[in-house]
Amino acid sequence: MRLVAMCAVVTLWVLPAYAEDRIDRLAQAMNLSKYMEILASEGDTQRLELDETLLDNTGGAFFEAQVADIYDTVWMQAQITEALARGLTETQLDQAALFFESDLGQTIVTLEYSARQAFSDQAIEDLARDSYRSVARDSMRFELVKEYIEVNDLIDQNVQGALSYDYNFFKGLDHNSIRDDTDLLAELLEQQDSMTVETTTWLYSFLLMAYSPLDEAQMRENIAFSRTETGQALNAALFDGFDRMFDGISYRLGAAVAQVLQGSDL
Repeated sequence: MRLVAMCAVVTLWVLPAYAEDRIDRLAQAMNLSKYMEILASEGDTQRLELDETLLDNTGGAFFEAQVADIYDTVWMQAQITEALARGLTETQLDQAALFFESDLGQTIVTLEYSARQAFSDQAIEDLARDSYRSVARDSMRFELVKEYIEVNDLIDQNVQGALSYDYNFFKGLDHNSIRDDTDLLAELLEQQDSMTVETTTWLYSFLLMAYSPLDEAQMRENIAFSRTETGQALNAALFDGFDRMFDGISYRLGAAVAQVLQGSDL
């Protein structure tokens, strides 16, 4: 994974200075460094869960250090900015930056990050889920969130990403095995329906809470940007970057768990 990180950095280095400036501008407008910090914090929570469920709380300082190394925010952000460089033209980078630098763009970034941090409290997430289950399906608020989810293909993209993350985790966990990949994929695909239900519930719960302060005009402007070529290119690039990032993280987490288990067997 260090080689992958180095390749990403080198790729950015060979970009013309004006292209790198555009990517940095968009990354700052979207406050990607803040989001990487949130994900790293979630990674530590995941470490505790893995330690309890798979390692019987034997991971200790060794496992903690491994997970901290895996959730390297510099490497993580490099995966996203490299995807932006691949997926957006210079004009699209400028247009996306202008949107997120606007009052609405900054409000959206703040609301999404605040909601993401709030969801670290299980009680708040449970309240958001209850709100989603009780909201009127014909309400304007629900219809606008539904349109936003559909325009950005958030459910299918996230389900496919989650399946890929799980696949890479188990490959890392069992990387010395001769187990047929086809069997592993078949087992994971059996969970696709339940994963789709869970992803749908999480997305609606999250976005209904995150976007609740936005009025109808602001939501429609957000959706309108998502429908543009720039919005679609940005969405695709972000999924590309996050998929690559989480695939790498998942594989390394699986390998880290395997290393602790092997050590405990000695």
